[in-house]
Amino acid sequence: MSDAGRKDFSEKLSEKAKPDSQKSYMEQGKEKVTDAADRVAGAMQPEQDKGVAQGVHDSAKKGKDEAKGESIADTAGQYVDAAKSKLNEAVEYVSSSVHGGEPKK
Repeated sequence: MSDAGRKDFSEKLSEKAKPDSQKSYMEQGKEKVTDAADRVAGAMQPEQDKGVAQGVHDSAKKGKDEAKGESIADTAGQYVDAAKSKLNEAVEYVSSSVHGGEPKK
């Protein structure tokens, strides 16, 4: 169960369980975007308004990011850049499929 406006824990678990090599470009891009949105929502939501599980998860994630020296803005920017890259790859793949030829890898 997750707090309103946050990414559901079962969705997070299923995303982690499936290797990236088995995910489409669209799935990978969607995950990057929804992860970034969830992180921003977590940063904006006051601690007292979070459920126990959501608060523990956010605290653990924040501690991990601080240990790596990353801010939420840095991480969100990385997610957005990665999502853009995956979406561009998906567009190239679809375009090459429609117009013929091999997609770039």
